[in-house]
Amino acid sequence: MALVTDPERIRSVFLKYSTDSTHLTRQQYKLASLAISGYKPSKSMVERLYRDLEVGDAMDIQTFSSVQLEQAKLRSTSETLKQIFQTFDWSCNGFISKSDFLRAVNDVMPNFSGAENLFEKADWDMDGRISWRDFVSLMGVS
Repeated sequence: MALVTDPERIRSVFLKYSTDSTHLTRQQYKLASLAISGYKPSKSMVERLYRDLEVGDAMDIQTFSSVQLEQAKLRSTSETLKQIFQTFDWSCNGFISKSDFLRAVNDVMPNFSGAENLFEKADWDMDGRISWRDFVSLMGVS
């Protein structure tokens, strides 16, 4: 599903799911999020979001817009990281082996001498390969 960053689209979804046109309950938020992103957040995720944002039982349109725009940025970053990870995963097995990593780094930066050291830092669990979790940690994204 395409990322929704158009404020008017976000506003129209908000108004469609808000029964009073001013706030979204937790259930309405879940449905509005599904309409925007194709993803329905879990009850616990919504509870945590409402608690962290200190919005009580109802989220206003400004908060909803901010949350949706931030989530769109995170989804975009995640998709970009997945593409990069898949580029490095020459064996297409869901992991980046040391040889895959060294080959990819050498192709991109042939004069870079720190590739082995970088691999060692990226391989958090020291199993000789970089998992998706290792890769995301290396890139500084949680």
